[in-house]
Amino acid sequence: MTNRPETLERIRAAFEPLPIRLQPMFGEQAIYCDDRIFGFVCDDTLLLKLVPEAQELTAHLARGEAYPGSKPYGIVDDDAMDDVDWLHEVAQTIAATQPHKPKRPPRAR
Repeated sequence: MTNRPETLERIRAAFEPLPIRLQPMFGEQAIYCDDRIFGFVCDDTLLLKLVPEAQELTAHLARGEAYPGSKPYGIVDDDAMDDVDWLHEVAQTIAATQPHKPKRPPRAR
């Protein structure tokens, strides 16, 4: 199922002014902060990666799968979506634990 444009805009707006990017991935959306993936938007729901460094920040979140058989993710409900300070802190904390994707060298012509 695809995400509604209004859901993606609400998520994008909630993270302003952080350097957030949503990118299509596997039929859903991956969400990046500082070019590091920290979660997904699946079926109009923000799912956060669960990492030890953000355990205290994500302990209250329900757990769910991004797709059947995936590892668990933290499900961000409407109340948590309204807590912009928490969203910013958790995004930056999770993103800081993720490696940067190596840039591909330019193709030879």
